[in-house]
Amino acid sequence: MNRAVRVFLVMVTLVSVHTVAAIAEEFAPPKQSLATASPIITIPVMANTPGALGGVFKTKVVLFNPTSFAFPIEASLYGPNGFVKKATIDVTAGQIRNYPNFLQDVFSYSGAGTVNFDSLSLSGGNSHLAFLVSAEVYIESEKGRFQTVVTTGPPLDPVSPTSSAYSLGITVDPNTRTNIGCFNTSFSTNIVNVELYDATNHLVTIVTLTVAGSSWIQTSLPNAVAGGYIRWKPTSPAYCYAVVVNNTSNDGTFIPAVNYTP
Repeated sequence: MNRAVRVFLVMVTLVSVHTVAAIAEEFAPPKQSLATASPIITIPVMANTPGALGGVFKTKVVLFNPTSFAFPIEASLYGPNGFVKKATIDVTAGQIRNYPNFLQDVFSYSGAGTVNFDSLSLSGGNSHLAFLVSAEVYIESEKGRFQTVVTTGPPLDPVSPTSSAYSLGITVDPNTRTNIGCFNTSFSTNIVNVELYDATNHLVTIVTLTVAGSSWIQTSLPNAVAGGYIRWKPTSPAYCYAVVVNNTSNDGTFIPAVNYTP
């Protein structure tokens, strides 16, 4: 092989390497958006309440401390009428805690609502005292166990009034219902307009949620739609979501609002 051919092959290899690297970088998510542990995590919906098929909706929670520190985490429960109660959970370094029915196990609470986990605001709290929380709402009946995963660990984002936020894959028909809900993070009333669009981008209806300060609300979408989406428009920050549920099994898909800022 002569020198000219060797030089050409080296140049082709270098171009190929740089091209592959550029493609990999293009598809890699921005570093600041990667999921991570956090000292504050809000789970927008948990339940401990009777459901269809003779079962009870419960919430399985797994709390994990991946750090080398021992610290307390304050869990605060909020319902339709605002703050309900709080509890302190102590975690040692590397400890994992499992709760098969969190609202009952920690708060002895029947109903549904939002739970905020916070290690930052307590005395001695700082950003290094981070943790992960997974939450799964499930129901057991004679037909089996069906569950809806709310989060697998990292924090969810609140909806910002300065950006657009969407929940995709919304369906309401004789076999499927869709529930929508929000937790208002502010102390004042939050008006959330929920715009429902169909698969052709046609506005089907607008549902207005009036959420009192530090309160949680959930309702069902009244209009039929197949493969549509929701655009969320709050007047102040809120954690919002949709849950698409099978009417026969109560098996559901949790669809959090995702912010988009052009």
